[in-house]
Amino acid sequence: MEFKNTIQSLQKLGNDVVREGRGILKRKKKTTSSNTLFNDFDYLVTNQQDSVTLEFEFGRAEDYWQFVDEGVKGAGGFKGSGRARGQGSPFKYSSKMPPRKPLMQWIKNKPLKGRDKKGRFITRESFAFLIQRSIFQRGLSRTQFFSKPFTEQLNKQTDNITEAFADDLEVALEQIQI
Repeated sequence: MEFKNTIQSLQKLGNDVVREGRGILKRKKKTTSSNTLFNDFDYLVTNQQDSVTLEFEFGRAEDYWQFVDEGVKGAGGFKGSGRARGQGSPFKYSSKMPPRKPLMQWIKNKPLKGRDKKGRFITRESFAFLIQRSIFQRGLSRTQFFSKPFTEQLNKQTDNITEAFADDLEVALEQIQI
C-alpha cells in the first residue's frame, strides 16, 4: 500500500513540532555554543510496505533531552531566596549530584568567572561545584520543548492525519478491485 497522503501529513506534524520546540528552546535560553539539542532535534518519517512511522530524533542529545523537557526536582536543603525547580517532573535528584565535568566545560565555553564574598576570583573547579550543588538542591526547570508542541500539534492535526490515511486506503482498495 502506498501512503502518499499519510506521509505528507506526518511530515507536516513532525515539521511543526520541531519548529515550535526549537522556538521554545530559544525563548527559554536553552542553547549552548555547540547547540547540540537545538541542531540535532529532528524527525524522520519511515515508509515500509504496510506501515508508516514518525520518529523524533535528538542525535547527540539522546541522553539528556528528557531532563531538559521535563526538568528535574531538586533534593532540597537549599538556603536563601532560591526557588525549587522541576515541579511535576518524574525525575529527581536524591543522592547523586549532576556530573561536574560538563559544568566545567560549560563555564569554560561561556566564559564565566566566579567570585567569592570578598570579590576575589575563585577557581573554575570551585565555581563548578557551586553550580553543581545548586542544581542538586534546586533542580532544573521544565521547558516542555517537546511534550507541549507534540501534544498540541497532535490534537490539532489528528483529523487531517486520519483523512489522509483514509484517502490512501481508498486508493489502495480501488487498485485491488481493478
